[in-house]
Amino acid sequence: MMREKNSMIVSAGLLIMTVTAALSPSSVLGEGGARRDVVRQAAESAGAERAAPSSLSKHATIMSRDGQVVRKGSNGWTCLPDNPATAGTDSICMNEPWLTFMDAMKQKKDPVMTQVGIAYMLQGDRPASNTDPYATEPKSGDDWVEGLGAHLMILLPDQQMLKHVSSDSKNGGPWVMWAGTPYAHLMIPIDSYPSP
Repeated sequence: MMREKNSMIVSAGLLIMTVTAALSPSSVLGEGGARRDVVRQAAESAGAERAAPSSLSKHATIMSRDGQVVRKGSNGWTCLPDNPATAGTDSICMNEPWLTFMDAMKQKKDPVMTQVGIAYMLQGDRPASNTDPYATEPKSGDDWVEGLGAHLMILLPDQQMLKHVSSDSKNGGPWVMWAGTPYAHLMIPIDSYPSP
C-alpha cells in the first residue's frame, strides 16, 4: 500500500515536471514585453513624481510623453516623466495653464494665458537656449542653459510684468527665459545656478 502511494506521488511529480518543461517560459511567466512595459511604466511614473514635492505629485495625473494617461489624478496637476531622447533629466509637474502653454508651443501657436501657470522641475532640465524656444543645439553668441538643477517655472497672463526682470540666465537668481517671444516665462532656480 505504501509502495503504491509513493509510486503515485513519483508519477504525479514526473507528470508535473513533464508538463512544466513542455510549456514555454512566456506561457508560464507572461510575455516578456508586457513585463518590461509594466516595469518601464512604473519607473517612468516614479520619475515623473520626483519632478515636484510628493505632497503634490502623489495626487497628480501621470501622463506618458506621448500623451497617454498612466494614472488619473485628483488635484488638477499633471506630471510627465523624463524624455529619454533628450540630454539631462526633464521630468515636469505642471498645472493646467502650463499644459495649455506646452500644447501651444508644440503647435507653434501663441499661447492664451488667463491664469498663472506653475511648473516644477525638481530633477533639473535638459540643455536649452535661453533665447530661442525651438533651438536644439547652441549657436554662436546664444545664452545656452545647461546644468540647471531644481527650479520652478512661472507663466504670467500679462507678460508686461516680466519687463523689469533680468533675462540673464547666469545672474544667480530668477530670470526670464525666451524674453520677447510669446513663450516668455519666469525661471526660478532652487539649486544654485550657475553652479558655484
